[in-house]
Amino acid sequence: MTSEMHPFLAEVMTLRGGKDVLECYQCGTCSASCPALPDMAHGPRRLMYMLQNGMEQEVLSSPDIWRCVSCYSCMNRCPRGIEITVLFSELRRLAVQKGYVEDKEAEFGQAFTVTLAQHGRQFEPELLTRYYWRVRDVAGLLGMVPLGLKMLLKGKLPFKAESIQEPQVLQKAGVIPPKHTLPGGKWLERVVTLMSGVLGFVDALVKLVSRKKEAQHG
Repeated sequence: MTSEMHPFLAEVMTLRGGKDVLECYQCGTCSASCPALPDMAHGPRRLMYMLQNGMEQEVLSSPDIWRCVSCYSCMNRCPRGIEITVLFSELRRLAVQKGYVEDKEAEFGQAFTVTLAQHGRQFEPELLTRYYWRVRDVAGLLGMVPLGLKMLLKGKLPFKAESIQEPQVLQKAGVIPPKHTLPGGKWLERVVTLMSGVLGFVDALVKLVSRKKEAQHG
């Protein structure tokens, strides 16, 4: 009975991909199929064992759930049909919600997810702003400005975010979690808004100069 389980295990079994966690009999097919295993501390098999034993802190603070490359090899080859890749995505969301995230890889993953949730596609200037703000590396962010401006002026980066018509469709499909579950803060959102405003101004200025040059040569 779910009521007799460890609370964390019971919670995991309510997540997408988590209902069959107890079906895992530790055959190791998932770990043997994982291309990211050399970079992991535990690997999928041990993580499944830890989930079965309700080891919340060990699982949600593990960098392994962030190093999953979502190739679906473990999920496709699991003899018990456990949706491991989907479950790892949910564990990342849960780790964010419960405040277990500490390493920079995870912080980048969160910044990536939030930016994707906002627009339905990536907007690199916003992604980097969110990431460097989250890791409290303002110097690093400022250090990226000269390179970023060069790339912007050469058309390698967009000045404005290009949003898909219905980004909420990605949430319904489970590709990204709902916005209300994503981390953020008033100051971060103000910084992102300021950054977008500055880029919009620069974009308008560049277009104005370009039109003047075309008029002169026309």
